Order: sequence, then structure tokens, then C-alpha cells
Amino acid sequence: MTLQHSKILTSYPQKDGETQPRVDRFIEDGQLKTNPPGLKNLEECFQDSMKRHGENTDIIGYRPVLDSEGNVGPYKWLSFRQFYTRYHNFGDGLLKLGHKKGDRIGIFSKNRIEWLLTDYGCLSIDTCAIPLYDTLGIESVEHIVVESDLSTIVCTPDRAEYVLQIIPETNSVIKRLVIMDEISDELRTKCNDNNVQVISFTETEKLGAENPSGYTTDANLDSLVTICYTSGTTGMPKGVMLNQTNFLSAIESLDFFIKNKEIIDINETDSYISLLPLAHILERFLVHMLMFRGCKIGFFRGDMLKVMDDIATLQPSIFVGVPRLFTRIKDRVTGEIEKKGGVTSYLYNYAYSSKLSRVGSGVVTHWLWDYLIFSKIKAKLGGRIKLIISGSAPISGETLDFLRICFSCSVQEGYGSTETTGAVSLTTALDHDSGTVGVPFPNAMIKLVDVPEMGYLSTDKPYPRGEVCAKGPGIFQGYYKQPEKTAESLDADGWCYTGDIGMYDDLGRLRIIDRKKNLFKLSQGEYVAPERIENVYTDNQIVTQAFVYGHSLKSYLVGIIVPEPDLLVKFLKSTKVDFDESLPFAEICKNNEVRKAVVKNLNQWGRSRDLKGFENVKNVYLEPNPFEIPTILSPTLKLKRIEAKAHYITIIDALYAETGDI
Repeated sequence: MTLQHSKILTSYPQKDGETQPRVDRFIEDGQLKTNPPGLKNLEECFQDSMKRHGENTDIIGYRPVLDSEGNVGPYKWLSFRQFYTRYHNFGDGLLKLGHKKGDRIGIFSKNRIEWLLTDYGCLSIDTCAIPLYDTLGIESVEHIVVESDLSTIVCTPDRAEYVLQIIPETNSVIKRLVIMDEISDELRTKCNDNNVQVISFTETEKLGAENPSGYTTDANLDSLVTICYTSGTTGMPKGVMLNQTNFLSAIESLDFFIKNKEIIDINETDSYISLLPLAHILERFLVHMLMFRGCKIGFFRGDMLKVMDDIATLQPSIFVGVPRLFTRIKDRVTGEIEKKGGVTSYLYNYAYSSKLSRVGSGVVTHWLWDYLIFSKIKAKLGGRIKLIISGSAPISGETLDFLRICFSCSVQEGYGSTETTGAVSLTTALDHDSGTVGVPFPNAMIKLVDVPEMGYLSTDKPYPRGEVCAKGPGIFQGYYKQPEKTAESLDADGWCYTGDIGMYDDLGRLRIIDRKKNLFKLSQGEYVAPERIENVYTDNQIVTQAFVYGHSLKSYLVGIIVPEPDLLVKFLKSTKVDFDESLPFAEICKNNEVRKAVVKNLNQWGRSRDLKGFENVKNVYLEPNPFEIPTILSPTLKLKRIEAKAHYITIIDALYAETGDI
């Protein structure tokens, strides 16, 4: 009998128009994971971890800035006890400043130790930490400040300047800024001019140390932890309310996965670099989960241009990223190998093919090739990587195989959203196939609901298909002050409708095959899922970003393609396209012969990856400049289709008008 990675929850009643829910195969009697035994809030989880791993054990690290040039020293570590003392001092400082249980505190900065101290400081006094990020756009930040009544914002000096700009538009809701770095005279004056109190983070900690409150959290499993605003791709951001159970069930789920060997063990010998934005739920829930296991958390210095030095210095054993980052790593490595050519290129390709033939059976190491070839690549991420997890968006099978081969480690893919507290499914350590998002998280059950207008039914053969719906302790509590929006995503029985179309394969693994909300129909009646096509195209090394569009009165697609400059030029040379390399890149992109060559390449690429004829673009515009936040991309780097269409509508019309002429 073939191993099933998940199982049907037969105790759940069968209903027309949907499948019975599935759960992880090790879940017994439908008992989803809720919280670590005896623990009812994140503060207790931290104390429990400190007790188990030792209060003098290092847990949080950062690289102190040494000078005005931004040079940094080696990692400086705080023990469990030191971190505990500092965040309690900060929480007591907030109480002394006048805050009370239930207040909302904004956090506005890149990842750094003060971000996490603020988060835990708020937990210690039962206030609610609300992340802000400027890529939302200034109107969205104004909306969040007013809707959530943020009277205090903890931020860096540059974000303070940003906040001061919106004071007039927020009815003076903001009363106080807590600055993470030194406060300049200029900033102090601006705050005074706007009737905003300004105090440094260090001063707030000192205030709390000198005035200990003795406050003990009484948060229970239903207590609100955060309101995490999601950008979405249309309209103002929605505030996702997450409570203690949402986070604690994720922590307990990780322990459950490890216990059942669905994830390799994570313990106090491990380290993790905090790179993804803490303002997004994925990184935030990861940090809480890893700290509970005793894994050290090291912050990067905040400069993506220097992040590789931070990684090499920290030497993390666990690395979590988004597909875009992993694709860049793959393109950079393969580009360097191709550039060297000769024996180096031959050996790499031979070694790669040798390991690729065994990846499907779960073998990711090779005694010779790892020593000769891949150890040098692994060293780029510090040399200690044992687990890589990709999340936030779909990742290609080619990239997953590249990571397994070059880093000789376990590679897993997660799927979820803010509404599911970061993750609702994960591929397991023993599953080495690509194209699935694995099994339900132990704190969730997943069912598929019919979407007849798209032709997806729970009765489809050989595999059921439908909208992915999740229920369990990991599902959010609703959108803050938006009951209508809540009702659209969360039904009366607690099922969260994700908007994604899924399919369960013959091994009980979930596959995401479409997106309900982004479907459009061509004139011949064919439905097109643009995200799937864009994902295929961006796996092509000459493409960094893509926007595919189809007009309902046309029978074919057109596309806006952002090429990778160096790799596009290399491709053009290899295909002997007539173009002038000395011209600015923007001019090269306008060349009709260049555009023809790209269309031909994309169509060949698409066919090799099972795109149907009508799913391939017939004409493209080559955009020399990357899509940017917030005009075309959301803060989570998702394409905003309405904005993209509005931005490129003139070009789109021209592409349709000229088709057949290029």
C-alpha cells in the first residue's frame, strides 16, 4: 500500500460540494494541536524555554555598529536571562509612560533586536504590538495608525521622519515616538513642533529598570497578541487579528512535526538568521517557534547589500527565504560557473547531474562531489546549513532541486498566509518531490470546496479539486473593525477561504494549481490563470519579473517582461540576434528583433513546462526597470494586477495592435 502523507478525517460529516477534511497522518482522533501542555501565552513559552535550555544560554544576537560609516563588529549575544530582563524593563518603561493593558503599540523598523524586545515587552504587559512598514504606502500607514489608535510608535530615526509627515492626516492620534537610536537635535525639534513626545529606546528601558511594575501577564489562549495588517493587492490593508492560540498552536505544531520526523530536529545547537521582515507574519511566527526550541536568532545588519557577510559570520544552520531570493542564488551560482567555463563548468555539470539522479530517492549528499564542488557553494551560506524552507510564494521544482544538490540539506516548502498565522501546510522531510505544498500543519484541517464557474469540483477524477479552505487553532480571529471583509473570508463554522485552488494527489499531498480571484477568460472561452504562467516564465533565467494579461475580446495573451540585463544580452549573443550591445539597456529592450527572440524563447520554455498554446504570450514589452513597491508590487512582492494594468494599459493596447508586425 502506498504511503499517504495525510489522511481523511472520516469523523467529519461528508457534505455536498466539498471534500472531507484532511489532516497530518500522525494526528489522532482529529485532535489538532493547540498549545504546548501547561502553557497559555507566549510569555510563559519564553520562560519555559529559558528553564529548559538554561538562563545563561545565548538566544538573541546582533552585530553592533562600530562607527559612523556603518561598520559592524562580530555578533554580540544576549542570554535568555539578559533578553528577558531587557524586554521586561522595556515593558515596565511603557507602563511608566502611561500605557496600560489592551493598548496598541506600533513598531516601525527593519529587523533588529529592538524590534523583538518591543514585541516581547508588549507581551509582558498585555499590550498589542502592531507592525508598520513604509512599503505599504503613506496612505495605508495613515489608515493603520488611525484605525488601530496607535498613540505610541517605536521606530528608527528615519521612520520617525516618515511618521511625522502623517501627523496632520491622523488627527494627532500619535502622541509619542520611542526612537531605537540616538535622537538628533533636529528630530527632537520636529517632534516638539508636532506636539509629539520623543524618548529613546534606551531611556525607556532605563525608566522601566528604575520603576519595576511587578506586572504579571494574565493573558490566556484567547487574548489578542497582534493585529497584523496585510497589504493585499487592492484597497486599504486589512488588520488580521491573531491571538495566543494562533501562535502557540504553531509552536506546538513544530514540536509535533519534529517528534514524528516530518522536520529534522531543531535545538540549542542551531542558529537562524532573521532576514525576512518581522513585520510579516512568516518571520514573526518562525522566530517564536525557533526560540521555543532553543535555536539562536541572529539579526542581519539591515543592509541587503552586505547580508552575505552577515550570513558567513553567523553560519546559520537553518535558512528560511522566499522563492525570489533562492532563484537569485541559483542564477548567481550558475552564472559564475558558466563564466568560468572549461573544466570547472564540466565538473559542476557532471556532479550536478550525478546528484540530480538520486535526489528523487531522498539522497542529497555525495562523498566526492560535495567535497570537490558543492562545499564551496555551501560555504556561501556559512557552511552549516542543514534545513532550508521556502515560503510566501510558489517555487519551481528546478530551484528546489538546486538547493538540495548544492547545499546537501533538507529542503521543504511551506504554504500559508497571514490569516493562517503564517503556515497551513508544509512538505515533509521525507518527501522529495516538487510541485506540492505537502500536508496540513498539525494545527489545521484542510478541505476543498467546489468552484463550478472555474470547472473545479470535489468530485473530479482522478483527484478532487476546489478552493482550499482551512480550519483549526491556527486560523485568524477576523479582520479588525471590518466584519464584512471577515464574512468574505471566514464562514460561521470557522472555515477560512483562501482564494487558492488546490488538488490532493494520490499520496494525500496538497498541490496549489490555480488562483480563484485572478482568473480571466479569453475570447474563445478558455480560462487563463496568469499567476501560473508568470511563475513558469520567471523560472527562465532571462526573466526576473512578469505580468501576463489577456483581454476578454482577444484570443491570446500579451506580457510585460522585466529581463535580467546580463543574461538577456548573453542569450541574444547565443542566438545571433542583430542588436547593438553598446546601446543603453532600455534601447536594447525596444529592439523588435530582441522582442521577437524573447517571445520565441518564452514559448519554447512554456511548452517544455506544459503550458497550453493559448497560455503562451504572443507579444511582449520588455520593461528595463524592475516592478516597484507600492506602484506595481505589494509589500510582500505580489503583483498588484489592477495597478499593473492601469500602469501599462497604453502599452498593452499597443501590444495587441501590433501583434503580427514584430
